[in-house]
Amino acid sequence: MAPRQRWLRWLLVFAFIYLYSFPYFEKLWSANEVPRVFLTQEIVDQHHLWIDARIPGGGRIHSLDVAQAPNRHIYPDKAPGLSLLAVPIYALARLFGHPSLRVCTWLFRVFVVTLPALVFLPFFLGMARRFAPDERACRTALVAYALGSPAMVYSLLFMSHQLAAGCVGGTFLAAVALARRKTTRPFQVALLAGFLAGASVLVEYQSVLAVLVIAIYFVVRVPNRVRALGAALLGALPPAVLLCTYHTLAFGSPLKTGYNFVLQNTMHAGFMGIVGPSATCFWIALFLPSTGLFTLAPWALFAVVGAVAVARDREARARCGAEAIVCAVVPVLYIAFIGSTVPYQAHAGWSVGPRYMTAALPFVAWLAAAGFRAVEGFSPTRVLGQTLVLCAAMVFVIAATTYPYWPDRMLNPLYELAFPLLKEGFVVHSLGTLIGLHGLLSLVPLYAVVLAAVFWLLSRGLRRPLWQTVLAYILAAGLVAGQRAFPMTGPYATGVRSFIMATWEPPPK
Repeated sequence: MAPRQRWLRWLLVFAFIYLYSFPYFEKLWSANEVPRVFLTQEIVDQHHLWIDARIPGGGRIHSLDVAQAPNRHIYPDKAPGLSLLAVPIYALARLFGHPSLRVCTWLFRVFVVTLPALVFLPFFLGMARRFAPDERACRTALVAYALGSPAMVYSLLFMSHQLAAGCVGGTFLAAVALARRKTTRPFQVALLAGFLAGASVLVEYQSVLAVLVIAIYFVVRVPNRVRALGAALLGALPPAVLLCTYHTLAFGSPLKTGYNFVLQNTMHAGFMGIVGPSATCFWIALFLPSTGLFTLAPWALFAVVGAVAVARDREARARCGAEAIVCAVVPVLYIAFIGSTVPYQAHAGWSVGPRYMTAALPFVAWLAAAGFRAVEGFSPTRVLGQTLVLCAAMVFVIAATTYPYWPDRMLNPLYELAFPLLKEGFVVHSLGTLIGLHGLLSLVPLYAVVLAAVFWLLSRGLRRPLWQTVLAYILAAGLVAGQRAFPMTGPYATGVRSFIMATWEPPPK
């Protein structure tokens, strides 16, 4: 089978995984998603940017991520990119009537977030091959990123993080193609790099951290830098103008964002919630059982191995040394950012894992690919790498297909929320429920495909000793079972689980 056909087959498998479930709870009113949906609807229906009319009175407004501008109107406090991209989708849907909030949420998730996330995966794999000219290491990195990280969760929700990851990842891919002279159309590629960089900030403000690092790489490494930089700036101009125009219309200045006018008091501390380094916030970002990167996605430790491996190998330094520096600096910047916010911001609200790090995760996974290659020749370390990847995939797939809004005060959401929900028959909308399956049985087709696909990818199509992958599965299951030993929340978990069950859909049978 040709490589293109083989990858198309795998893309369809990942599409099945990403599109199978629809975790939607209308009574919850997702604080991050609902205001974005409202903004799209108001732009098309009323031709303005404020969402006041769609928010009922009372205290409901304080549960949403919104800002009250000087003109007294209410706006989402996030970057507007997602809502603007959803405008043509909603306008097309409006030709067939007035789609409900549920229908809009599904359409916007699929076409604005999920499909771009799927398109990014083959490009992610292509860059992984630069860091690891070994197919098994690249496949391991693909599984780690696509299924064993917050990318799995935020590819399913109408939130900005995964689209921002695709944009900054695409910016980096374009910059590398220019720097390594892998393109015959440098002007167009530089134009694309600039456009994706600008689009990433239009989608998510924090993307500027990754964009700055890539910009330095661009200036230092890209030949004909004056012409290339001019093209990149030209490409970045449309999204920059669009963002500044939105800020001016909504908040009175191109340099004012919704964060300047948020209703939550925590964002008014320091500079938009940034107050300086805190050991507590670094712990939340890296090690807390409910949010920590190394706890939930322990394979990220192999990014450190990869960085060392590249630094010590002359051939690897020539192949990807400068790129490895970028891939090391970007996540460090994001960790420093999260570690310098107030604890409430570091928790990132009701979310799974360190969601503010989502845009940095492609860079972590590319470095990890080099780490997986470095240990490929020694069976125990190879099994360890697969074990950590499988453990993370189990956690994030279960989280994404049960309740992808882990309460920020819940210490062990996997065992206090996800597993109890599955045990009691609380499952999300899915292709399984659509054809009449109920309870855990409705998710069995998805979980079976995930297990089989991951096994095939990690065992390289049955060409390597199967016992290693089988052992990795057993050890990963043991690690997931061991997370029961993490501290439990206590009465709070019971109360919040009751609220979640009361707002659940579809009702269990």
